[in-house]
Amino acid sequence: MESKLDTALRTRDVTKLLELWSGGGPQSRRLVRTLAADGAQEWADCLAAQGTQGARLAASILGATQADLPMISDQLRRLATHEDGAVREAATRALGQQLTERFADVLPIAVSWRKDPKPAVRRAAILASASAATTGNLSWGEPLLRFLTPLLPDRSPEVRQALGPGVLRHVYLEAFPDDTLEYLAQWSTSHDAQVLWHVAMALSGPSGEKVAGKGVIILRRLALDERPSVRGAVAASLSALAQHAPDIVLPKLRTWLGDEDRATIARTALRSAA
Repeated sequence: MESKLDTALRTRDVTKLLELWSGGGPQSRRLVRTLAADGAQEWADCLAAQGTQGARLAASILGATQADLPMISDQLRRLATHEDGAVREAATRALGQQLTERFADVLPIAVSWRKDPKPAVRRAAILASASAATTGNLSWGEPLLRFLTPLLPDRSPEVRQALGPGVLRHVYLEAFPDDTLEYLAQWSTSHDAQVLWHVAMALSGPSGEKVAGKGVIILRRLALDERPSVRGAVAASLSALAQHAPDIVLPKLRTWLGDEDRATIARTALRSAA
């Protein structure tokens, strides 16, 4: 006897397909795999016009298909700017899935997204890169960090929050602590306040404990910057590091109390860490 899914596929009943997909579970995953392997572009075009739920399913299909990459990129790029946040996140996950499965081929596509005039697309590229980073494939660390570098001066709020306090803090330092610390040290020589803010914010997460000693050296340099955005980020990061690695950080901060140029930040961080 033919299953409901097989009937919906045979009759191309979009309403029924959406109903079955929304139920989740093995049937939902089979549906995505089937549509991804059988006319992904046509299905994605059709479903994207069926409201929010259809657009989310379209993104899932595009993430799972092995179809033509320029087509996938064009369709996902449109979905990444959808008015609904759930659709935008689905498009981001789909690009991340493609990047994880076809890294060398998809990274240039992510680079093209990085250059897009729409902040939502640039943000999606950043978050998609984190999907590849979470695999822990060490050979990807350096190219992914190099990929992020041109986005550091970007001052759009979407990009700003996704980068330093987002993927660098929560994903990259955990997945690639040595490579990420090396890049943070390089970036810390910039004169751009936005770049330095990202460096400081990246070190403020729990993964900063892994690199606390070298992280404090970087922050010591940044503490001399007089711009409020940089100083605030440095103080916040030092406070967090002091909680995650007190034996390493607190003695360093106490020595700063005798340094006229760094004493104010040291006092602020020590009060917050107490």
